[in-house]
Amino acid sequence: MVAPISKEQTKLESCDVEPGVSNNQNDGQILGSAILKPILVYDGDCSFCKFWVSRWQKLTPHEVKFTPYQHLPEVYYGVKRQEFKKSVYLITHYRRLRGAAAVFEVLALGGNDFWNKLYYNIVLADVLFEAGYRFVASNRDFCFWVTKLFYKDARKFGKHSEGR
Repeated sequence: MVAPISKEQTKLESCDVEPGVSNNQNDGQILGSAILKPILVYDGDCSFCKFWVSRWQKLTPHEVKFTPYQHLPEVYYGVKRQEFKKSVYLITHYRRLRGAAAVFEVLALGGNDFWNKLYYNIVLADVLFEAGYRFVASNRDFCFWVTKLFYKDARKFGKHSEGR
């Protein structure tokens, strides 16, 4: 059984680094002075992830930048690559969100705040949504197979490259 992630764990309110600067002492890379728009970091090798990101890109063509973690340094805005492998992250100028909270915020940026309202206003909704997110993240191959049953356009994304 997967332990639920609390709101405090999901919604990482303060960044460990100044916006735009990596805190990895070894890479010394300046990533920009500020985040101009939110950045959703996802697994670029995962067909399930690529399919859903392609749908969210259509909803938020100018509001969100989408970047596979494989294109980023080992530490990006205080998040290690190992963490990006487990969950999507939405990095904004003021905060970092991960998991279901990140997905729902992207949807809200696209004009659909229904899921955000549920997540933040219904008792235990955040716990249930994060448990659901963890299930999907841990069973991407199966969830992608189900997605292809309901969305014909998902078939062009191929098979998830590695089971997780």
